[in-house]
Amino acid sequence: MPLVIPCRARSTIRRITALTCFAVLASAGTAFAACPAQPLATPFGQWGDANSYFLVPGGSFEGPSDDVGWSLDNASVTSGNESFDSQSLRIDSGGSATSPYFCVDNTMSSLRFFAQQLDGGSDLHVDALVQRRYRVVVVPLVDLADGSMPAWAPTDPIDGGAGALADARTISVALRFTAPSATGSWQIDDIFVDPYRSG
Repeated sequence: MPLVIPCRARSTIRRITALTCFAVLASAGTAFAACPAQPLATPFGQWGDANSYFLVPGGSFEGPSDDVGWSLDNASVTSGNESFDSQSLRIDSGGSATSPYFCVDNTMSSLRFFAQQLDGGSDLHVDALVQRRYRVVVVPLVDLADGSMPAWAPTDPIDGGAGALADARTISVALRFTAPSATGSWQIDDIFVDPYRSG
């Protein structure tokens, strides 16, 4: 099992930490290979964002949990969504959900998804898990504050810091969503990455 190394940060400086961690990762341990082409969509068009995005693996949460391919801890695929499909992911208090790993290069520096808080009491933490040869580095990306999303809505574009990677370098990344408090729960759906740094 790879060693997991967190890049720690308070919520107010998570973005700065993400950029710093990715800058360190960009200097070593990355591969020289193009990420495979992904089907693109414009899922945030009605919110004024005409950028093209690709769906994170299993990020629509459609189908049985085993088919979605995410690692779930006190989290479950459930009915109900932001209106584009029929299912979403619920993360209960103390729970987490981690996507499969996927390829990222320096054109893929931001992501967006839909979320709503079901029960108050917890922020929602979003981290990138960056696969290195012998370890996984945890890069904090954003906190959605307790009470900030009472109904389904898209998040703002979230800068993951991958723009710090050198041209033609790629890394393998998974996304982890955590509701760390003893109370509170969230629903998330349709997690997309912008491959053009256009946000």
